[in-house]
Amino acid sequence: MKKSEIICSLIWVALGTSQCIEAVRLRLGNLHRPGPGFLPFISGILLGVFGLILMFSSVSKVTGGDGESNGRKMWVKGNSKRLLLTLFALFAYALSFETLGFLIATFLFLFFLFKLTEPKRWVGPLVFSGMTVVLSYLIFCVWLKSTFPAGILIRLLH
Repeated sequence: MKKSEIICSLIWVALGTSQCIEAVRLRLGNLHRPGPGFLPFISGILLGVFGLILMFSSVSKVTGGDGESNGRKMWVKGNSKRLLLTLFALFAYALSFETLGFLIATFLFLFFLFKLTEPKRWVGPLVFSGMTVVLSYLIFCVWLKSTFPAGILIRLLH
């Protein structure tokens, strides 16, 4: 276990805790009428929990876990290309979200990411991208009545 892993996990726990404290100051509301601090509070809890998971997984490596992790594995030839492609896709998604709309931009973004991780298959990325977009649309637009950019496809149909 490296000292840096413990410090990093403690920073995540501290950030999550401070975010929860500030979210409470904004008023949480309740589940049916969430206040402005509701989502920041939930994300603060998640930050803290993931920080604790990181800390416990680091400690388990020392006490007989899988061995020491190597941060250099991310920069192995091929992985750096995938990392850069992922960053490029994220920027392209952010730039095309308004123009293409939620449905098309999200489908293309997810398809690209799924295809990047499973380059030889086509059916899996197509199905998972479609299912994710449809499920997200049903949850956010239909059930929660959120609005997303309609995009070029919806504008052409209306």
